[in-house]
Amino acid sequence: MLDLNLDMKTVFVLLVLGHLLAVILFSAYKFRNSKESAIDMFYAAKWLQAITWGLFILAGNTPGMAAIVAANLFFLLGVALETAALLRVVGGFNAKARRFYMYWTSAGMAVYLLVVFLHNTIPLRIAVVSLSLAVMLMIPAVRLVGSSLKSPLSRLLGYMYLAIAAALIVRTLLAFFSRMSVDMLDPGIYRTVAFLALYAIMMLGNMGFFLLSKERTDRELVRLASYDDLTGALNRRAFMHHTRETLRRCRKEAIPASFILIDVDHFKTINDSFGHHIGDELLQEFAGKVRPRLRSGDLFGRYGGDEFAIFLPGADELASDQFAENLRSAVLESQGNRGRPEYTISIGVVTVPAGSSTALLELFKSSDEALYQAKHAGRNQAARSGA
Repeated sequence: MLDLNLDMKTVFVLLVLGHLLAVILFSAYKFRNSKESAIDMFYAAKWLQAITWGLFILAGNTPGMAAIVAANLFFLLGVALETAALLRVVGGFNAKARRFYMYWTSAGMAVYLLVVFLHNTIPLRIAVVSLSLAVMLMIPAVRLVGSSLKSPLSRLLGYMYLAIAAALIVRTLLAFFSRMSVDMLDPGIYRTVAFLALYAIMMLGNMGFFLLSKERTDRELVRLASYDDLTGALNRRAFMHHTRETLRRCRKEAIPASFILIDVDHFKTINDSFGHHIGDELLQEFAGKVRPRLRSGDLFGRYGGDEFAIFLPGADELASDQFAENLRSAVLESQGNRGRPEYTISIGVVTVPAGSSTALLELFKSSDEALYQAKHAGRNQAARSGA
């Protein structure tokens, strides 16, 4: 008959080696990314977890409870750092989360020590540690599952962490209400399953953190490649790409669309008279006027300098005229701010009827001609051109 009992010390040695390998890999990674606080936290967590399993090895040869107590305290601290690092990667480690982890981890360690000194029973020690870990894991799990990024990776990891948290809660209940031993130091089928689960959790934590970090880096690269740093609008290349795709969809769905080109009047004079920093602030202020007026699916881009473009899928002539006039009026209403020069905008508008096959470059040319008409007529107005 197959013996499923695993040698305890061998497993602990392998767990130590696994975490030390992660430490070595993170050391190489940290060399090039020393400013990443999430990496520093995860790196420290791996050290603490390696120490944890090393202490469990010593517990078999050391009389008394010292090694076991120290191992559990290191483990609580290590998991707290690992889950906090995971939260930081997915953008959920704010001041509130930081305080919670600090207080919850401190409370878990304090309660564990009280149990050891006042009522030292294995079920109670197991319950305190398991429940503390379950809550630590639950927070990033919920964050990953409900992530607005809609990433399959984040959701998969979230469900896995939820499963681990649920298993820890079940272990807490079994410690109190079952005769079955849930102590990893006792030989039996539970110890075997627990050791296999520990390996899975270690791999999940290491791979999950690496993959989520890479996913975050990829999103940042896309952002840097697609958006204008000053105004947050799409840059010209990204705007043209997304507009071309959206225009194709409008043509397929037989809905109208409008292309708007905007220029800040006398922007060069403003720059020369007040300085480029004031000009930059003016462009940022203008971008702030545009965003609240955009619907889901509308596109806003900076063509270069003081020239901006807006694409409104589904907007006919009436809707685009109202949009242009509302934006022009909003700019005028913001005048008179102390330390800011007054400015106006000129707007060129062109609308593509439903089902039209007008190309994007033709739209740009037509809106540019309309913008020229608005400037030629005295600026601070919108002009329309046919597609």
